[in-house]
Amino acid sequence: MSTRADQRPARQRVDDHDRHLGRRLSVRARAAVAAALIVGAAFASSSVGVVHLLRGSLYTSVTNSAEAEALDISSFIAARGRIPVRLPMADDETAAQVVGPTGVVLSSSSDIRGQPPMTAVTPPPGHPSTVTGVVLHLRHHSTVSLDLDYRFAVAAVGFADGPLTGTVLVAASLGAADHAVSLVLRALVLALPVLVVLVGWLVFVLTGRALRPVELLRSEVATLSATDLHRRVPEPTTNDEIGRLARTMNAMLARLEASGSRQRQLVADVSHELRNPLAALRTQLEVALAHPGAGTAALLTGSILEVTHLSQLVEDLLTLARLDESAFPMRADEVDVDDIVLHHAERLRARGRVEVSVQGVTAARLVGDEAQLSRVVANLADNAERHARSLVGFGVHIEGRDVVVTVADDGPGVPVEMREQVFERFVRLDSARTRKDSGAGLGLAIVREITRAHGGDVTIDGGGVTGDRTGPGARVVVRLPVTGPAAPS
Repeated sequence: MSTRADQRPARQRVDDHDRHLGRRLSVRARAAVAAALIVGAAFASSSVGVVHLLRGSLYTSVTNSAEAEALDISSFIAARGRIPVRLPMADDETAAQVVGPTGVVLSSSSDIRGQPPMTAVTPPPGHPSTVTGVVLHLRHHSTVSLDLDYRFAVAAVGFADGPLTGTVLVAASLGAADHAVSLVLRALVLALPVLVVLVGWLVFVLTGRALRPVELLRSEVATLSATDLHRRVPEPTTNDEIGRLARTMNAMLARLEASGSRQRQLVADVSHELRNPLAALRTQLEVALAHPGAGTAALLTGSILEVTHLSQLVEDLLTLARLDESAFPMRADEVDVDDIVLHHAERLRARGRVEVSVQGVTAARLVGDEAQLSRVVANLADNAERHARSLVGFGVHIEGRDVVVTVADDGPGVPVEMREQVFERFVRLDSARTRKDSGAGLGLAIVREITRAHGGDVTIDGGGVTGDRTGPGARVVVRLPVTGPAAPS
């Protein structure tokens, strides 16, 4: 029974085999094989070209020699005024005949004496000599061993002021040329495997040396664990690919170390934030259980407040987690930012804890997620109310292609060295504050994440409600592009 793999097309099976072979071979082995194949193919193709050119050059030389010999014999006969019985030849690899007009051999070289005419070709009119081609299987009874392939030439024979008396035929052997070509071809055939093996071995060795730093990096990284992220791989002094790889890996390890530190700090902060309300909730429930009566309602009210705080903390953590993973859906609607700001200003005014100013609010509209932008303003408003002495001021205006939202208070302000740190998670300006006064320290972190998800940013400066940088208080400035949220990366 055929298997499923056997039923696949042959081309697919070949491709699968090649991929499997590639997975089994190392990088240096694949590089060596590829280099050997490429060099072998290039050498073979160039060898074919060299042999072809060499054969053509040698054959042309033989042809030119045959033509020159035919002209020399014709001139020799014309100068002597008669045809000699034996034709003088320059070497043993050349044969010649003088054939009369009737096809009778009048004279020949000693190695083909008594042979019939080599060919019946005669020079065309107006051409005293011409090369006519290759004669195959020319047989003779010479004591000299000549090859059977010849190039031959013909030339007219005549005496001064007389008619043509015949034709000179000269055949030049291709034996020496073929022998030379054969030697070169054998040398190239023998050199091909040697060259392929040598190139493959050299590439294998050199690639191994080149990849040795990579193997060192790999072995170093393989020993790392979650508790060893402070370690770094050695960085070469060179600025090549290996050096850039090492620096990139160290940068990645630094990011992983920072991320791990943030996660550990987050777990510690969350544990700290959850411990107090859970302890208070347990205490209140135990007291209510142990002493049921008139005070139970107050205890349950306090328990509800603690549960509310825990719910808000969990909701904030979930929001930050979704924002970190870019999993929070950001809508792209037309949003009236001034309406959002006025709504939360009225919310603070209704509480009556601080005086509220909205003199800096002007009409502004952008494309964004109304619910998330409302959360930004709500967090900023609650934070300003928490730290203000008596006044919170709101502002909205358009600046270029941005909508600028400001929320200020007349409180103690934020030190310059802390104006960036307060946007981190679970960071409070005053560690001595109680949780009730300071919150969980996630509000400004959520503000920054939502703002950046909309393609904007948030900063803090001094000056408070007055806008004077030397005055008391703090002012949070949110810049949001009119065009809407940034595309997810």
